[in-house]
Amino acid sequence: MSDGPQPAAARPWVVAKSAWRRWQGEGGTGGAEPDARIGIASSFTDNTIVPFLGAHLLQEGLKPEIILAPYNQLFQACIDPRKHFGDECGIIVLLWRLEDLMADEIAAFLGDENGSVARAKDKIAAFVAAIAKLRANHPGMIIVGTPPFPTGQAVGALALDNAKGLGCLHRSLSDHFLEAIGRVEAIRLCDLDAVQRVVGLESSFDPCLWYLYRQPFSDRFLHQAGTLLGRIVVASRRSAKKCVVLDCDNTLWGGIVGEDGLDGIQLGDEFPGVAYRDFQKLLLYWRQQGVLLALASKNNEADVWEVFDQHGGMILDRAHISAWQIHWGPKAQSIPLIAQALNIGVDSLVFIDDSAMEVEYMRQAQPDVVSLLLPEDPAEIVSTLQCLTFFDRLDVSREDRMRADAMRAELDRDALSAKMSKEEFLKALELRMELYRTGPEDLGRVAQLINKTNQFNLTTVRRTLEEVRGLASSPDHRLYALRVADKFGDYGLTGVAILRVGSGGWTWYFDTLLLSCRVLGRGVETALMTALADDARREGALEFTACFIPTRKNALASTYLPDHGFKVQSDGTWRLALAEAPPFPDFVTLVRSSSDVTQAA
Repeated sequence: MSDGPQPAAARPWVVAKSAWRRWQGEGGTGGAEPDARIGIASSFTDNTIVPFLGAHLLQEGLKPEIILAPYNQLFQACIDPRKHFGDECGIIVLLWRLEDLMADEIAAFLGDENGSVARAKDKIAAFVAAIAKLRANHPGMIIVGTPPFPTGQAVGALALDNAKGLGCLHRSLSDHFLEAIGRVEAIRLCDLDAVQRVVGLESSFDPCLWYLYRQPFSDRFLHQAGTLLGRIVVASRRSAKKCVVLDCDNTLWGGIVGEDGLDGIQLGDEFPGVAYRDFQKLLLYWRQQGVLLALASKNNEADVWEVFDQHGGMILDRAHISAWQIHWGPKAQSIPLIAQALNIGVDSLVFIDDSAMEVEYMRQAQPDVVSLLLPEDPAEIVSTLQCLTFFDRLDVSREDRMRADAMRAELDRDALSAKMSKEEFLKALELRMELYRTGPEDLGRVAQLINKTNQFNLTTVRRTLEEVRGLASSPDHRLYALRVADKFGDYGLTGVAILRVGSGGWTWYFDTLLLSCRVLGRGVETALMTALADDARREGALEFTACFIPTRKNALASTYLPDHGFKVQSDGTWRLALAEAPPFPDFVTLVRSSSDVTQAA
C-alpha cells in the first residue's frame, strides 16, 4: 500500500470510523438492549479502538455497547470488574504494553542492570494473578492482548544489538506471559504483536498521539486490532462454515486437464504451479481444522480423478474429498446434492471458483452459499484466502479434527446398510455409547454443539462457553456429554443434555437436548433418554419435564418427546414419569466408564 494520500475507499479504517459515528449519531441501539456488552481496560488511552471494534460488530449484525475503564486501570478492573463495567458486561478486554507496565525494568535492562529481567517477570506474574482473580469472579468471556514490540524507547528495532537487546527482551517476556496466562482457564488471546507485524512497526506507532494523549497507535493499527477483537467476539457466538466447495481447472491447478492433459496442467515446484500447490496446502490445513472439502467441477470425472491419483504435484488426494459433483450440468444444481451428501445445510458452504460467471450465477441461484471468486493472479491466491473469516473458530476440538475422516467412514456404513435389513444393520454396527458428566476438557466441544446444532435440538437455546462452564459447575444442573462409536470408527462427542434439578429433586427439567444428525436413526436417541432416566432415578427423581420449541430447522426433533413416552400437559410442556421410560436398545452397548461396560438385556 502506498504511503501517499489515498482515497477513503482505500482506507478501511476511515470507512469503519464513519460507520460507527453514523450508528451512534442515529441513536445506537435506540433504547433497545445491546446484544454484546464489552468492557475494555488498557494500560494506554484506549477510546480510539472503540470505533473499529464497534464497526466490525455492526458489520456482523450485532448491536454492541462498549464501556471503557479509566486510563491505566488494568489491575483495578481485574479486581473489581463490576465497579468499572457494571453487572451486565459479558465480555472484558484487557490490553497492555510492556513499556507501560515495566518501563523502569526495560530501561534497566538496556542499561545492562542485573536483575532487571527477573523484576519484569515478577510484574508479569502480578498481572497474570490479577487476571486469574478476574477469571474466578467474572463468568463471561475474557480477552487479553499479547504485548507488541515496545516503541518510544531509547533504542529502536533497527539497533545493531536488537537481536540480543530489546528484541530479545520482548521475545522473552512475551513467551513468559504466554506460558503463565496459559495456566489460567479459558482466557482468549488477541495477538496484538501479530497485528503490529502485519501493519508494520513504523505504521503502527503514532508518536504525536502518544506524547499528547498517551495513545500510541495509528488508525491503521487500531483498525486491524479492533477487527481482530471483533472476530473473537463473533466466533464465540456463531458457527464456522463447514465445507468449502471447489472448482478444479484453474482453481486446484492451472490449466484445463481435459484440454492440456495430465502433463500439461500447471502444478509443481515452479511458478505458477507452486502457487496452486500452496493453495492445496491451505485447503489441507482447513481440513485439519474440521472444514470438509468438496468438488463441483464441469469436467469428465475420470480426468479429475486421474489428476488426484497420478499427478506427482498434487497435495490433496481422493481421501481428502468428502463429496463431489463432477459433470457438465450447472454447478448451482450440484450444491444441494453436496449439502445432502454431507448432511449439512447449503448455508454452511463456501464456493470458490476462478470463473466470474460461475460465481455470479451461484450467488443468484444459491444466495445462502458464500460464493468467492479466486484471484486471477495465482500468486495472490493464498494470501487472499488466508484472510477469510468464514472458518473462524475459537477452539478446534478432537471432533473437528476427525470430522472429514468420519465422513469417509460414513460412506462405509452406507455401503453396509445397502446390503442388510435395518435390524441386521444396527446389530452389525456394534454401537457403543458413552454417557458421562462433562469435564473441563469437553466444554469447548459442548458449547460448539449447542451453538451449531439445529436439526435435532429440542430448544435451540444458544450458550457461550462461559455460560456452559457455569452450568457445568452449578449444583442445580446436570450437564451430560454423549460419545458414540461403532466398528467403523468414532463419531466423537455428538450429544449434549443439560437438565435442571427442581426444588426437592423430584423433577428434572430439560434445558437442552441435542444430537448430531450423524447418529440419528440408530437407536442412540432412545438409548440416551433411557440412560438419562436411569441417572435421574438414582438421584431420587421421579419425572422429566421438557418442552419443544419449534424453529425453521428443527422439525426433525418435533416427535421425539411423544415417541419416547412424554405426555403433553395443559401448559404445553411435556412430562415423562421415569418409571415409564423406554427400554434400552439391545443392540447398543452402554459404556459408563473405562472399568464399567454394561450391555442392555
